[in-house]
Amino acid sequence: MKRDALKALTNAHAWVGLIISTILFIIFFAGSLSLFREDIISWERDPYFTVSDDVENFSFDALISQVTQDYKVHTHGYFILQRPTAEQPSSNIYFEEEIVTQGDLGDEQDSQLEDPIDDHIDKHLIISPDGTILGDGNAFDWGNFLYQLHYNLHIPEVGLYFVGVVTLFFFVALLSGVVIHWRKIISKFFQYRKDGNKDKLLDAHNLIGVMGLPFHIMYAFSGLVFNLLIVYQISYAVALYGGDQAKLFKAAGVVDVHIEETNIAVPVQGIDKLYLTAKESLGEVDITRISIDHFGDESASVTFRGDDKSQFSTRKEVTYHIASGRELYLTKNNYDNDIRGGLAVIASLHFGDFAGYSLRILFFILGIGTCYIILTGNLMWLQKRANLRSEKQNKFGLRLVKAMTTGGFIGTIFATAVGFLCARLLPIDLLNRSDVIGQIFFACLALSLITSLFIKAQKQFSAVFLKITALALAMIPVLDWLMLSQAIVVMFKAGHFDVLIVEVMLLSLALCCWLVSSKLFSSAEAVVNDQPISLNQLAENSIAEGMPSVKVIS
Repeated sequence: MKRDALKALTNAHAWVGLIISTILFIIFFAGSLSLFREDIISWERDPYFTVSDDVENFSFDALISQVTQDYKVHTHGYFILQRPTAEQPSSNIYFEEEIVTQGDLGDEQDSQLEDPIDDHIDKHLIISPDGTILGDGNAFDWGNFLYQLHYNLHIPEVGLYFVGVVTLFFFVALLSGVVIHWRKIISKFFQYRKDGNKDKLLDAHNLIGVMGLPFHIMYAFSGLVFNLLIVYQISYAVALYGGDQAKLFKAAGVVDVHIEETNIAVPVQGIDKLYLTAKESLGEVDITRISIDHFGDESASVTFRGDDKSQFSTRKEVTYHIASGRELYLTKNNYDNDIRGGLAVIASLHFGDFAGYSLRILFFILGIGTCYIILTGNLMWLQKRANLRSEKQNKFGLRLVKAMTTGGFIGTIFATAVGFLCARLLPIDLLNRSDVIGQIFFACLALSLITSLFIKAQKQFSAVFLKITALALAMIPVLDWLMLSQAIVVMFKAGHFDVLIVEVMLLSLALCCWLVSSKLFSSAEAVVNDQPISLNQLAENSIAEGMPSVKVIS
């Protein structure tokens, strides 16, 4: 019974891992890069803008006055301003701008509009420390693209929950893997048999999996919390609060300071004074974000938010009614609620933003290590299937898994490299620039998958594809210095090393791809009809003879 149960559990572990492997690889690879999202955003945009270092004289009122002169801010929408800091000199404003709709132009001009259009559009402006508006931030969205790929795969509406379900299966695979390996988890902890290919894959899979187990459990659990939170929320509301979501939100510490709109227009002024008041109220907190509700209405309120660096994962905020200066809400202890405080702790653990670059580098290494665990799991499954008798194999299924492993895994890295290249090469004034880069990414990934499906010599194809990917990754720093060397030097002199951080990360990935490719090339000495030939001869014979029977000597 024990043997049968262990065998069934092993099969379940293998199949669950196989089914989610490609999506899980994309999630972890994009998530590993997203640990440096702010650096990637700065890498993409900051070399194009010269910014001052005058952070201390930054004025909210002057900037808001400039925005309201140039744009008609949508009163019913959001208005979020990230304050520039010494570490991030160029910052952002996000708001909704009202646009012309039917009814605004008069009867004669309204009749010329065939269809009504949206009454607002999303705006994203880049600002410098002295409050100067530098440009349109929507053109520099590659870092956010990778982050969104990590948490919802850019699938509208259902993508968030789909990733949550994949994370749930990942959690199941983790638990089953621990149970399978439990008896040998101590005695075989450092075992690594490099002679046999199957043993080598299994030992690497187990070793990295066990060493990174706390990391994996933390990410699986926190990912479930973030992506399936709405499911828990509905369940709690129904089971504990009889469907009353207001009671649920109150118990969860969600404080409603909303004031009904009066439809009386009032200029947004006095934010600088309220900022000084907020600093006194919150104490030693670096306020980095403000948000304004009902912008331009008499009921408008402003919220100042910042992290308390003297405590672990503690966020504080205060809200004021702008017109009167009356305090509406104040928290000095992570929202004064265990639920919201707990979620903040989980978020800090997930994003690795509480201990500087050293922790993010460690998380990055563990994230790429997880990608390797997923890869070795697929390779072991393929190796096991290759040893079965041909009549027991589903040839198309085997071919599909090979394509998903080669085209999906390497294709994701290759498409990411192309995305970085496009982020550097495409003109910054190109219409819908960020959307174009995203479309190119998915086109490269789809092309990689389709190409892999029709390639028979997968090992040789993988080796070549990895080398191409390594070269693409290595080209990015070269382009940086060829195109923007003077701007990068200016950034270095100002103490901003985001470009260098991204370049080191990409060169590290390029080196890994090149080393793995070299390993594949060295072990892919093929034998056709029992006669050794070179890879070039193999390619020529494959084209001429339709790929004869090939043995690969490891």
